[in-house]
Amino acid sequence: MNKNKFIAGLTAVLLVSGLMSSCKKDRVIVNSNAGDMYQSFMPLEIGKFILYDVDSFLWDDVKCIKYTNESQQEYLVADTFRDNQRRLSYVIQIRSRLNEKAPWTVNDVVYYTPGAEQLELVEKNIRFMRMVNPIVEGKQWLGNSLVPQEDQDYNYLKGWKYTYQNVLQPFNNGAINFDRTVTVLETDQILNNPETMPDSYAYLLQSKSVYAFRVGMIYHEYAYWIYDPVPLTKSCRRGAGVTMRAIEYN
Repeated sequence: MNKNKFIAGLTAVLLVSGLMSSCKKDRVIVNSNAGDMYQSFMPLEIGKFILYDVDSFLWDDVKCIKYTNESQQEYLVADTFRDNQRRLSYVIQIRSRLNEKAPWTVNDVVYYTPGAEQLELVEKNIRFMRMVNPIVEGKQWLGNSLVPQEDQDYNYLKGWKYTYQNVLQPFNNGAINFDRTVTVLETDQILNNPETMPDSYAYLLQSKSVYAFRVGMIYHEYAYWIYDPVPLTKSCRRGAGVTMRAIEYN
């Protein structure tokens, strides 16, 4: 895969993040016998929003520099529609700004389709299975199984086993402490370390999201870089990453 396709392929994941919204108490579903339902941690309601502080990263293998950029994003539940299977789906508008004093710019739209068994996300025509029922410690599923398998640009997304961890445990995302959360470890792959093995191929692919009870996604981190050394030349990582922390929601 060439470098441009590599970076383009990353875009599909960098903004793939959970919905941030809260809902009225009577809409929350909890099943104490079979485990909490994902609707308890991923409520959907028009007008709800969450505001994130976002740190994005870019590893440049030409200049051998890791760039860091700070910004903010707001996710807003803006509308609903029926998909081609007549399922109720939610339109999520994503706005971005450089800082709290800068103007907002609408830069993306994603779609959530909640079902009885799973929550699907569509972003840039790619479909992901973000959460499933019930929420039980250690439960696994192939969250990227709906991604086009024939497209080589998305080979790095194949085989991810999403896993529920730390069910109903507290979590501090660096800005707010939440009493009841669940972590979805989406993937954690590491091969070699360029610092200690500079002549060996290496890569890192990590992704996880944390959801708070009656709130939505309150933390997300993702990183993907590749180190492919060339003899007699200075070799560096290439890739991208993002960290998102919820700082405000309604």
